[in-house]
Amino acid sequence: MNVIVVKIGGKLISQENEVSKVLDDIATLHKDNKIILVHGGGPQINNLLERLGKTPIMVKSPSGMTSRFTDNETLNVAEMVMGGKINKDLVALLQSRGVSAVGLSGIDGATVQAKKKDKLMTIDEKTGKKRILHGDCSGKIEKVDIKLLQLLLENGYVPVISALAISENNEPLNVDGDRSALNIGSAFKADKLILLTDVKGIILDNEVVKTVGREEIDNLMQKIEGGMRKKLFAAKEALNKGLKEIIIASGLIDNPVISALSGKIGTSIAWKYF
Repeated sequence: MNVIVVKIGGKLISQENEVSKVLDDIATLHKDNKIILVHGGGPQINNLLERLGKTPIMVKSPSGMTSRFTDNETLNVAEMVMGGKINKDLVALLQSRGVSAVGLSGIDGATVQAKKKDKLMTIDEKTGKKRILHGDCSGKIEKVDIKLLQLLLENGYVPVISALAISENNEPLNVDGDRSALNIGSAFKADKLILLTDVKGIILDNEVVKTVGREEIDNLMQKIEGGMRKKLFAAKEALNKGLKEIIIASGLIDNPVISALSGKIGTSIAWKYF
C-alpha cells in the first residue's frame, strides 16, 4: 500500500465545509492507502491568545521568512489548541466517516524530535537592523522516529498529528506545520505528500506552475514571496531526504486530495521532470 501524507493548515480547518471535503477524500483513499494527516493551527492559536489578552508576535528572519515568536505562554496555548481542540475534532470527524483515527502530536513517542532554537535572529521591519529575541520555544526538526506511526498504519489507523515536537531535553516545542509534514513524509519516503492551502498552487505571472523540478527550486524562490517561498524551501529539503513528490494545491474545492493526486490541480514538485 502507498503511504500518502496530507497536511492541512489552520485557515482551512477554520472552514467547516471545506475541511469536510478533505476528510471525505481521506475516508475514500484510506481503503487502499496508508494515510497520515498532519495539521497546524496558527489562526486558532492567535485567536485564543487575543482572547487571553496577548498579542501574537510575528517576526521576520534575515532570509525573509516570517514566523511566530513562541514564548512560554504561546507554547501553552499551542499545546491546548493543536494538541487538544483541533486534533480531537479532526479525529472525531474521521471516526464519523468510518475511519479509525488516532490523534497525537509529534511529542508522543518522541515521534518528531527537534532542536530548541531558544533565540531568534530577526529583522526589525522599521529600522532594517538585525536583533536577537531570547526565550523562544520553537524548534528545528532534526529527526522523525516512525515506529509509533508505522505501528498505527500497519493496524489500519489514520494518525492525525499536530505540529508539536520534543526537544533533546524532553521539552515540548512548537514547530512549523509544513516542515512537520515534510519531515514525516521524508522519514517514510512517502509516495506523495499533499500540502493543502487556500491558493491554487505556486502562482507565477498569474498562472499556476504545474511542475517544478528540484533544480528549478532556487530560481523559483527568487520570484515568489511569503508563505509559498517557505513551503518551497522546505520542499527542497524533503526531496533531498527521500520524499518522492510534493503537491501544493487548494483545499477549497470538491475532492481536493483526490484531484491533487490525479494531477488535475496544484503544483507538483519532484526530483526531476523530463
